[in-house]
Amino acid sequence: MKNKSSKEKGIEFESRIIKSINSGALSWQKGDGSTGEYCIEIKGTDKKGFRISTEILSKIWGEALDASKLPLLLVIINDNDKKERWNLKVEINKETKP
Repeated sequence: MKNKSSKEKGIEFESRIIKSINSGALSWQKGDGSTGEYCIEIKGTDKKGFRISTEILSKIWGEALDASKLPLLLVIINDNDKKERWNLKVEINKETKP
């Protein structure tokens, strides 16, 4: 049996979290899912950590702005060695410097 790629695992993971069509691939659907209030991006990993970069934050911010919603990042970190799962709900606020 073929091992799943990271992308395949990610798609499978996202579909378990939020039932969405094409994971934001359609122009009217931003992020991995949404609620009435939030545009949601989901990231998951089986590694011991996950780095949140300004690139990811800018993407989520822009998609939420386009959809007139608040940006929300859900991060799930599965530490298989310790048999632990960490769920992070990250609300994003952007400040600009004068």
